Amino acid sequence: MKNLFKVKFLFVMILLALPMSSLSAEEDTLPPPQLVTNAWMFIIGYEADPKALKAFLPEGLEPHPNNRVVLNMYTVPDGIETSGFGAYTLTYVTVEVKGHDSYTKDAPAGFPGRYFTYYFNSSPKMRKFTKAAGIPAQEGFTTTSVKDGKLTATLEVDGKPFIVSTADVGSEFEGVGGGHLNYFGLLETPQIQQVVKYPIPWIGYPVKTENPTVTFEMPKDNPLYKLKPKKVDWAVWIKGSFVYPQYQVIHESKTTAKK
Repeated sequence: MKNLFKVKFLFVMILLALPMSSLSAEEDTLPPPQLVTNAWMFIIGYEADPKALKAFLPEGLEPHPNNRVVLNMYTVPDGIETSGFGAYTLTYVTVEVKGHDSYTKDAPAGFPGRYFTYYFNSSPKMRKFTKAAGIPAQEGFTTTSVKDGKLTATLEVDGKPFIVSTADVGSEFEGVGGGHLNYFGLLETPQIQQVVKYPIPWIGYPVKTENPTVTFEMPKDNPLYKLKPKKVDWAVWIKGSFVYPQYQVIHESKTTAKK
């Protein structure tokens, strides 16, 4: 017993001698991968101007022939649903790209790859995490609510509405989906730019989603307005779990001067 007491005492003294940063992860530094579970997401696919889509993509990626943008608006109100991010809200806007289709469980084909063009997140911790991985994170706050079967999702930037989306939604799950989604971002230095890939595993439980609408309410001179919807192709209100993985560099080129 005396020897056991000495061991415990020595262990405690070693812990007290260590700096606090070595006992727990830094508050603003998170290693990938990171897990998010049970997030209710409003995902909308719509057609946009083909010329605008091409202008948003870096060297190494081409727009998909469907000329589609995928918009995702969601909230994670309880930090216990993440492995380190804490609570946050998010709206992102992606352009679908050619030649990078993903895998979908029990389906003949997957979804096209998606390049992050805009990423509005309410959490400083997540913005730091995603910027370091090549995702163009900026501050924004998203709300989602369902009342009498009507879903409303709103993105606010600087306290003003930027995007408002709606749909009629059900309350019962209609099966389950899963697979991988290929997302892409861009890392730049004064010398090179790297297109990076995030292969994201996911599982989701959709509910009936009908009559979707998307309205861009930002000023028309905002660059994002160029990706405004021409026609909504599909939408889904889905309870999903997924992973932010480590990125993979898929293309590298010399940095060109901005016009």
